[in-house]
Amino acid sequence: MSTNSAKILIVDDISTNRILLKQALKLLGFEQVIEAENGIEAIAVFEKEKPHLVIMDIMMPDMDGCQAASIIKEKAGNEYIPIIFLTALSSDDALSTALASGGDDFLSKPFNVPVLESKINAHFRIRELNNQVSEQNAQLMVANRRLRDEHDLIEHFFENAIHRSDLDNELVRYHMSSLSVFNGDILLASRAPHGGYYLIMGDFTGHGLTAAMGTLPVAMIFFKMVAEGHAVGDIAREINLQLNKLLPPSMFFVASVLELGSSGDSLSIWMGGMPEHYWLSKDGQLKGRIKSQHMPLGVCNDNEFDTGVRLLNIEQGDQFYLYSDGVVEARNTDAELFGHERLLQTLLEETDNRFDKVLKKLTSFTGDNSQNDDITLVELTCHALPKQVLSKIKAEADFPFELEMNVTLHAKDMKNDRVIPRLMDVLSSLPLVRHHKEILSVVLTEVYSNILDHSILGFESRTKNSESHFNDYYEKRNQALQQLQDAEVTFKFKLVRENDSPCLDIEVTDSGSG
Repeated sequence: MSTNSAKILIVDDISTNRILLKQALKLLGFEQVIEAENGIEAIAVFEKEKPHLVIMDIMMPDMDGCQAASIIKEKAGNEYIPIIFLTALSSDDALSTALASGGDDFLSKPFNVPVLESKINAHFRIRELNNQVSEQNAQLMVANRRLRDEHDLIEHFFENAIHRSDLDNELVRYHMSSLSVFNGDILLASRAPHGGYYLIMGDFTGHGLTAAMGTLPVAMIFFKMVAEGHAVGDIAREINLQLNKLLPPSMFFVASVLELGSSGDSLSIWMGGMPEHYWLSKDGQLKGRIKSQHMPLGVCNDNEFDTGVRLLNIEQGDQFYLYSDGVVEARNTDAELFGHERLLQTLLEETDNRFDKVLKKLTSFTGDNSQNDDITLVELTCHALPKQVLSKIKAEADFPFELEMNVTLHAKDMKNDRVIPRLMDVLSSLPLVRHHKEILSVVLTEVYSNILDHSILGFESRTKNSESHFNDYYEKRNQALQQLQDAEVTFKFKLVRENDSPCLDIEVTDSGSG
């Protein structure tokens, strides 16, 4: 603050003292100097003139300097108004009382002009710093208020997305523990029109709001495509396509997308980058460790993406355990990891309430150690699902008319190893077909593989009855396929109504030996 702009209030009941002090201040360059004769007048002048600094005598009639200082400090609020006491007192107790009442410094009478100047300049520097801090605090309060409003808005979106999930039923038990306000883990579930139960569980890289932002497009795509009855692989593909466009290169989404068939005897699963899942029988026996076979979502370009799923034949009561890496990477106070094997061992040694006992074991293991990642654990128990009744309008929209479609593959087409996935892309345009895409893909892959190997290329099954023969078989098969010149395989698809229900007839013919 410049000396020309600073306003200083002098408070002293002796006019000679005020005159001497005012002249000294003017010599130091302070032009705006105002006066008061006692504490009461000082308070009135302070409220009217708003000075930047007060120089005040302690011993005055009516109201002394200590009383006036307390009231002035209260009226100044958060603004720093330095008060320098000018006094003839010398005892430590008297000076301590003066400073405790609100004074910031003192100067002994008779005053020394250079000392006065240095004290005033020092307190103006403190005042300037205090003003800067106050301004920054005000800016921070505005920013925090804006951030809080944005958090509330985003949290509203998240809550709406999560609340759409059909997780409160006897199929799924889950536990989600976020490292911060927002969760980078996501768990969504929904029934499809054809009756299947879909679930997606995943984990974005990072933590907090940055990681959680990716959950919004995932939720929108998932619920929309489930409502339209798309296959698991296609849902994963669409999520990958959108995340690949939206996310920075350093961010991706490890995820599992699965569908439990309405009859409860089949489960299809697409896994990208997730920790292995455990498949247990009703009596607690391990039936499988399901490992990821794909890259995380958001990493691959669309033309590189593999929609292939694993199709499992399951039994009523089978249970699947899915978890994020926050479970196995949880540490105890000795920095030891909870780990995959400890998790699996806990699952296998328990006969009932496995889910609760895993959580109890995890909590006991970590003890007082702080959580270092988002944690999600899911238990899916498989059984037949309640029937869903589709409206007549919906059924008619899905199956407006009968149709036929023929697809002929020639030798050049057969050299491409993605023939069936591309064929399935075409068939998926039929609403009723895409509801059963995984199973249809398995059937067509098996039929086409047998036709190609045994009818077109003429190989016998016994040529691959051992590991060495198997490798030799595939080497000869690839050579024969590259040399193939003239061959055809024709698929005939006919979508008809039988007993007022849709039915897909498939006929396959080929130019080989049959």
